Amino acid sequence: MPELPEVETSKRDLEIFFTGAPVAGIRIHEKRIRVGAPPQDLPGSGWVGAGIGRHGKTLIMGFSRPGTNLPAGESAADRGTLFLLSRFGMSGSWRRIDSRTNPPHSHLEIRFSDRRSRLVWVDPRRFGRIEFAGDPRTAHLLSQVGPDALAISPDDLGTLLSSTSRPLRGALMDQRLLAGVGNIYMAEILFAARLSPFRESRSLSSSETLALWAALQSVLEAAITEGGSTIHSFSREDGRAGGYQRHHLVYGREGLPCTGCGLPVQRTTLEARSLYHCLFCQPG
Repeated sequence: MPELPEVETSKRDLEIFFTGAPVAGIRIHEKRIRVGAPPQDLPGSGWVGAGIGRHGKTLIMGFSRPGTNLPAGESAADRGTLFLLSRFGMSGSWRRIDSRTNPPHSHLEIRFSDRRSRLVWVDPRRFGRIEFAGDPRTAHLLSQVGPDALAISPDDLGTLLSSTSRPLRGALMDQRLLAGVGNIYMAEILFAARLSPFRESRSLSSSETLALWAALQSVLEAAITEGGSTIHSFSREDGRAGGYQRHHLVYGREGLPCTGCGLPVQRTTLEARSLYHCLFCQPG
């Protein structure tokens, strides 16, 4: 499932192409992936792409109406007059398509008046969701989502963790607490911080919380630099795979020597998910 680095990669791949582009129209092919009420007025002739933002695993495309003056220096979530939110789910992705025909499992397309390329939402498993909203901060897809993992401060992370007795593995992946981290990066972040995934969240000391925050930032930023991780189906808008899977230290490395101590990396199945960790480097 695409996590924060993969969604941020898609944002960076698309925002130069999208921002300021004159919209010709939006066509929804599969209504079952939409949540919330449909907009009364879909962007069409005269509208432009106002920018792209992101919160956790959700991409936010802003559109401005004809004649709207966009304020400079503000985030995409503060610009525009209508927003298209997309949560990638298991297999969702935005693709830039030049051919006349869309790829299989295309559910929505955005056409532009000054270029041949279209942006197409592709989702073979249809677990992803899209939503049109007048304000992304009140959108259904973000209504029960915690702070963005890259934007949270060390103090706020400490407050968040001290409020729950859940194991770290569960707390980090709970999107209601912290937005953006899933199974892949949870394993890599906890290994980088040398913390056991089974530790009770509220048991962390201030120094351990700071180490976890530093690992959270460094792992996510490194993954973004590499274009995310391609494990099963994630691909960038031009079809390229991400590259961070080549740098995983524990995820997917069951039985291989730990890069820290040389002992075999362990895999535990919990709640139908594989949890990778090192018993020696992540004690407790």
